[in-house]
Formats: sequence, structure tokens, C-alpha cells
Amino acid sequence: MNTKLVVALLGLGMLSGLLLVAPPAAGVATLTLDPPKYNPIYYVPGESIQFTLGIAPADARTYDLAVVWDDGVTFRNESGNVFNDVTIPGTATSLPLSWTLPAAIRDGDFYYIRVFDSTWIESGGAVGNLWDEVRFSIRTWSLSLELDRNRYLPGDTVNVLWSVNLIRDGSLAPSGYGQIWVWEFPGGTRLISPFPFTFTASTGTFSFTLLSTILTNRVISAYAYFNSTASNADRFSYDTATATVDGLRMLVNVLAASYQPGGIVTVDIAAKNTDFAPNWNDPGAANVEVDIAVADQTTGLQVPQYGALNLVTDIHGNLRHVFQLNATIADGTQYLVRADGVANNAVTGFATDTFTVTSRAGMTLVLTFDKSQYLSGDTVTMTVDVIGNPGPFTYIYETRDGATGNLYNRQTKVSTDPTPKQYQYAIPASFDGSLTFYATVDDGNGNRRTDSRNFQVVLGVLAVTLDRSEFNVGDMVTATYALTKNAAVMTNPTYYYEIFDSSVVPNVLVKSGVATGGSVPYQTPQAPQVPANQYRFQVTAAEAGRSVSGSATATLASGVLLSIGFDKDSYMPGETVRIDYTLTARGRTRLPTSLTFYVAMAGAPSRTVQATSTSGTQTSGSLYYTIPAGSNEGRVPIAVQEFSTNAYAQETIIVGPSGTFFGIPTFDVILGLLMLLAFILIVLMWYRLKPGMAGPKPHAEKPSPPPPATAAPGPAPMTVTCKACGAPIEITTSKRPIEVMCPSCGETQMVQ
Repeated sequence: MNTKLVVALLGLGMLSGLLLVAPPAAGVATLTLDPPKYNPIYYVPGESIQFTLGIAPADARTYDLAVVWDDGVTFRNESGNVFNDVTIPGTATSLPLSWTLPAAIRDGDFYYIRVFDSTWIESGGAVGNLWDEVRFSIRTWSLSLELDRNRYLPGDTVNVLWSVNLIRDGSLAPSGYGQIWVWEFPGGTRLISPFPFTFTASTGTFSFTLLSTILTNRVISAYAYFNSTASNADRFSYDTATATVDGLRMLVNVLAASYQPGGIVTVDIAAKNTDFAPNWNDPGAANVEVDIAVADQTTGLQVPQYGALNLVTDIHGNLRHVFQLNATIADGTQYLVRADGVANNAVTGFATDTFTVTSRAGMTLVLTFDKSQYLSGDTVTMTVDVIGNPGPFTYIYETRDGATGNLYNRQTKVSTDPTPKQYQYAIPASFDGSLTFYATVDDGNGNRRTDSRNFQVVLGVLAVTLDRSEFNVGDMVTATYALTKNAAVMTNPTYYYEIFDSSVVPNVLVKSGVATGGSVPYQTPQAPQVPANQYRFQVTAAEAGRSVSGSATATLASGVLLSIGFDKDSYMPGETVRIDYTLTARGRTRLPTSLTFYVAMAGAPSRTVQATSTSGTQTSGSLYYTIPAGSNEGRVPIAVQEFSTNAYAQETIIVGPSGTFFGIPTFDVILGLLMLLAFILIVLMWYRLKPGMAGPKPHAEKPSPPPPATAAPGPAPMTVTCKACGAPIEITTSKRPIEVMCPSCGETQMVQ
């Protein structure tokens, strides 16, 4: 056998043996650094950095760690021997650690946390492998550099603002040393003098003016730094800012396309800072001088009183011009509005818009429909009225599918037609969905208005009504149904009913079948069975691929009822009211053991009273409330609410000296007596004034005995006429005045 082959085989065997008895390879110690507390990127001096040392189970358990600075030129061990021989205890595979950055540590970007073999610190860094490292940066403050706008015009003033703030709390940094450079890109022309601008304060601003000859489509570039000292600084920060130099573009918008003679015209004008076709979202150009001219396009002549000179845009680059038209302008006259802008005597721009003057510019449409909802097979009647324009008109009517926009019908009418303002459309019996009706009116003078209205067309309306909205255990609930439709729609539908337990999701079907007779009864489960909290009755009418559904819901009676009463009807201020209450639980609701009542009277402080309940279904008790002295008197409401059940009740008591009479309030008694007295007086007056009701006629007086023969003759009898009935009244005495009574009607009168 070849000697070299034998040696090779022996070597392979020895290596195989070594591999078989060698322990498994160890893992690599790792470091994980938690993010900074005060900034997403930078740690700050004085902050505690948190990091975790991790190992595999078979790794060594003791290591040296160090926080170091290493920029490839300078190396510093910032943490010293703090992390010498750090040991992960027991069987743990990780160990959280922390270190507080010294307040005097310098800002920089080349800080590392490194993990070495346990011999690294003892050997002064000469012996020991580096297993892992994580890099981090330190900053004390941040610099913010900004320009006051993102676009400028040639000749504009540029304001540069800066602020240096501590990262930890946002306060201003102490004075230091900073510089700002500003130049034009891509040409590199310096835009400020001196260049750079030097500053020491941590906040400030300075300005410079762009040359009117600077080219547009250029970029203003600014760079700034701020250090703790002019050289060898241990604190530093920098920032940049940019803006563009663009041209001037104008926008003009007359708010309406047409105006009536004498109308008020409103024109919006905007100056925009852009090199491209402007739009209303572009940045505005402030302080642009604008001249406005309005010209009659028929003659080409300007109307000076409509225009304006030397207007200036606001800070957003906008202005609004308003003027009134003459009252005697011919219909159809068109005007051109032109706005010329100039900025800083350096750049210019203009824009135009037009409008038409017509006596019919105020035309508006009013659409009226004969129904607010339509069914399949209905005929829609739409009436169009025009306001602000006497016509004559051309009417264009359209019916379109509200979902697709497909055209179903179009009609054109003129004012001489029999019914030009009315449009009818018969909805097919097979159609259900969205329909939109359009009306367009044109007066032939450039004035056209369009309006529309959308309707959701349904095959029919299936109304489902329950005989009760709440039920108790074992109650019968009956649903009645009725289908409203047109005769050509579903001429003989089959009605299906479904009863769902709708208290759960998804709903559970309880009962179903074919409904007949216009009603569906359902017996809710009786004890010991348990009904659902809620049942939904759904009825569906179906025929030949068409269906209409309706539903109604009944709920198991629940909640708590509160009834209250009082020990008497009226109270005096300062008196205590006893309120008797009863709480009654409904359905599966049960009363809590602990009750909290809130008692309140209008215009007086409220009171909270606690009570208990020994029954889960009904409990009664009494509450007491003292009416404060000086409370409002009269009929005053008292409200009681129990918090845990939210039961509520309110009644009215009388506060004040009203009292009662045999249980009836004194005020009611007095009012009743006054009404009774008034009734008696009315009866007496009626009896007194009614003709023939004055009582019986008086008896005639007996004649006096004849006078003696020697007596002188007396005066002759006298007769007067009754003013009431006209009967004669005989007077037998000469005494005047005298009151006499009519023997016929009983009326009395005076005789002088």
C-alpha cells in the first residue's frame, strides 16, 4: 500500500474521531440597544441608555463590555471598568444592563457598545475577542433652519429663521457660534452678503432680497450649523432649507356665467407663484399689483367704471373685485374681464374670463312630483316651473337608470304644446331600482338650466304589523301583513313567513311556513321553556322571480317600573314629604339588592337615598324628603329615579297654604262655590225677566163706601197705558209721582 495513502487515511480517521468527541460549537454573544427616550435618533448627555446582553445556552457566561468612541482615528473607553466581568446568572440567556451618559460627554456619531471576552478590560484591550457591537449617536441640541416661504418671485424678500433647542426639554440652547450660507442652485451664485452670515444667539432671523434679474426655475439653498464654540466644539448641530424661484401666473374667475342688467358682478383674482399653468392650489404671490379692465366684446371698448387700478393681493395672493352693471344693457352682451399683475417691477402675468348679460340670467327650476315614492308599474308625473324668466322655453325631459345612467326615455316639448311643463313616465311593472328624472329648460338666449331628482322604485311595500311590541312569557304574538302594489305586479304571490330569534347574531330561525289569511300567530314559549329576548317576524311575498319583504320585531318585556305616591296632597315649606315607592321588575329583569334613589324637587336641592331589596321581582318602601324653607309655592313636580335600574317616576304636589276640604283642595272648593253662585244668579235673572212669570195678578181693591150726601165730589179716575204690554192701567189717586203695576203682565212703571 502507498505510504502517502496510509498517512492520509490515518489522518482522516483521527479527524473523524476528534469531530465525534468535540463539544457543539458555542454561539455568539449579542447586544440589543433600546431606542432613545427624548429623540427618535439621538441620545442626550445625562440620559440612561438601556441595552441587553444575550447568549446561547452553551456560550460562556462572563464577558467584558464597554461604551467606547471609535471614529477610526481616536479611540476612547467612555465607561471604563464599569462592565468588567459581567456574568449572566444561572441558566438565563440574557441580562439587561444600563449606563448613564455623563453630562460632559461630547456630541458625536461614532459611539459603540461592545462586548468582548472576559480578558479584554484586564489586558487593557490587548487580549479578548470582540463578539458584537451596536452604534449610537449623541446630540445635545437640534437646529431648525427655515425660509418663510417655499416659493419666491424675483425681487421678493426672503426671511431666514433659525432656532436651536435642547433635545431633552425643548428650551433654547445657550449662546454659541453658528454660520449660514445661502446660494442659488444650480448656478452657485451667492445670495447673501456677507457670505456666510455669522450668529451667536440660539434663535433669530435675517432677511435678504432676491435680485429682480434672478432667473426663475431656480432653487434657493441654505445651510446652517451651530456649535458650542468656534473651534474644537463638543456640541454641534446643522440643518438645511430650500425654496424655489418661480414666475408669476394669474387666475381670473367670474363667479357666474351670466348676470342680469343692474346685477352685482363678483370677480375672484389670484396671483400664483409658478412656472407652469396655474391652478387654485398653487402657492399665492403676495403684494402683487393688479389692474382690472372690463371690455364690451361687442364693441371692443373698455367700461372704465367696471374696472380698477393698483389693487394689491393679500398675503395669500388673492383679491376680490365687485362692481355693478348698468341697468340698460342689451340682452346677450358679452364682457371680457382681464387682470394684469406685476410683482416687484420684475415679473408680470395676466389672465381673463368672460360673462354674459341677459335679463333672464336669474332663471331657476322647481321640480314637483305627484308622489314621494314610486312602485313598479306607477306612472310618474313631473311638473317643471321656471322662476325668473318668462320664456318661451324648450323643455327636454329624460328618465335614466340611477345606477348605470342608461337612458330609458326622452321627450322634448315647447311652450306652445298643450302641457309643456308636465312630463309623464310609466315605470315598467318589471322594474325595481333607482330612477333619475331630469328636466332641462332652454330659453333660446343662451340660458339653460338642468335639475334632477332620484327615486328608489320598489316592486311593492309589504307592511308587517304586530299586535304588541312587547310580550311576556307565554304570550301570543300575531303579525298581520298587507302588500301594497300595482295590479300588474305579482298578481298572485305566495306569502312566506319566518320568525327569527333576533337577540343573537346571526339570527336563529324559530319557525317558518306559508302564510295565509293576512296574519301569522306565534305562541311564545311558556314556562318552564325560556323565550328569546326578541323575535323578528319577516313576511316575504314571492312570485315569478320577484319578491318583496317586510318585518317587525317584538321584544320580551324587560326593565323596571317605578310607581310613587305621597302621604298627603299638600305640604308647607320646611315640612317632610313621605314618598311611598314600588319597584316592579318586568320579564327576566331582576332587582338588585342595593338600591340608590335620587329625589329632586324643582327649584330645590336634590337628595340621594340608599335602600335595599329582598325580592328580585318587586319591592316597596318609603323615602323622605324635607322641603326647604323658602321653596317655591304652588304645584311643584317631584322626580324620583333609581340609579341601578334607571327606573324613573314624577308626580306633582302642592307646596304652600292651600289646604284641603274633605280631601279636596281649598282652591278647588272656592272655585266650585263661585261657579255655583253665578249659576243661581243667572237662573234668578232669567226668571225675573221672562214675560208672564211675575207671579199671580193682585186682587182688585174693594170699593170705598159712598161718601156722605153732603161731601164734595172727588176727582175722576185716570188711565195710563202699560209700556210693556199696552194694557190700560187705572189710577184712582191724584198722588204724583206714583209707581203702578200692570194687572195684565205684572210690569211696574212710574207715573209723573
